[in-house]
Amino acid sequence: MPLPLPPLHSPYTASLHPDTEAADAEALRWVDRFGIAAEPLVRRRIAGTRTARLAGRICPRAGWAGLVAVTQLLTWLFLFDDAFCDESEVGRSPARTADLSVAVLRVLEHGRPVTGEYEPFLRAFADLRERLRALTTPDQFDGFVGRVTGYLLALVWEAAHRERRSPAGLGEYQDLRRHSSAVPPFLALIEAVNGIELPMAVRGEPRLRELELMVTDITCWANDILSYPKEYLRSTDVLSLPAVLSHELGLGAQAALKEAALLHDDRVREYQAAETRLRDGADEGLSRYLDELRAWISGNLAWSYETGRYDLGPTGSQ
Repeated sequence: MPLPLPPLHSPYTASLHPDTEAADAEALRWVDRFGIAAEPLVRRRIAGTRTARLAGRICPRAGWAGLVAVTQLLTWLFLFDDAFCDESEVGRSPARTADLSVAVLRVLEHGRPVTGEYEPFLRAFADLRERLRALTTPDQFDGFVGRVTGYLLALVWEAAHRERRSPAGLGEYQDLRRHSSAVPPFLALIEAVNGIELPMAVRGEPRLRELELMVTDITCWANDILSYPKEYLRSTDVLSLPAVLSHELGLGAQAALKEAALLHDDRVREYQAAETRLRDGADEGLSRYLDELRAWISGNLAWSYETGRYDLGPTGSQ
């Protein structure tokens, strides 16, 4: 019997980019061009994931080029995750995951895909890299590179835990989950895809960085909670917030879900209070940036009830 899901607090209303359907068609053509979803089952699954819907939710005011780039990056990451991470042999081997991460990093830094078993994914990523370089300033692209590097390192951390079949401690999990979520690379693109350019003094503001960490936590904890019943029924080695809480606090699955939801909702309220303080007196550029952070909170949650990935149905969607 499926575990009942606790409600999750979201104080913001989700929007949707008007060009979402067109971006979806463009992304699927791109996937077909590089052959990274050639098998019919994989193609159906990525179509059912509705990655353009997620992009349209988290980037409802983006320019067309930015919306397409975000949709393609999301699509690539979901396919990459399915092929090489949680449920794959590669994802249970730190050595193989490290080799794959190095191959992706070489493309990220130099734009030249290497040949071998990962070639279709690397060629697609090289193409996407050029699109992002054209969209971003050098500083923005460097920020993106740094955050993707963190994501790749976190994949090796996940693989090590899967190989040992050992759960992470709560503090370690909270720190590394931020990177394995792949949310930070997208936050690094907010300015570029929305035509915002914050002054360096604002971009380096510690309070803004703290808000970005909160948005990352809220997003990945919501995903952990909403995907946990499905993962729990499959009896796979689950590395997620409810599983970590279950192990660390000695809780049953339902109690762990409830505790995870409490942590999520507390984090949302922390964000609200901190964002209100920073928004007070903010100029137009910072206000627009804060609007996009809000879109991540509301948009990710809305998409979670729209995607076939979690099989949640329409209940609770926004």
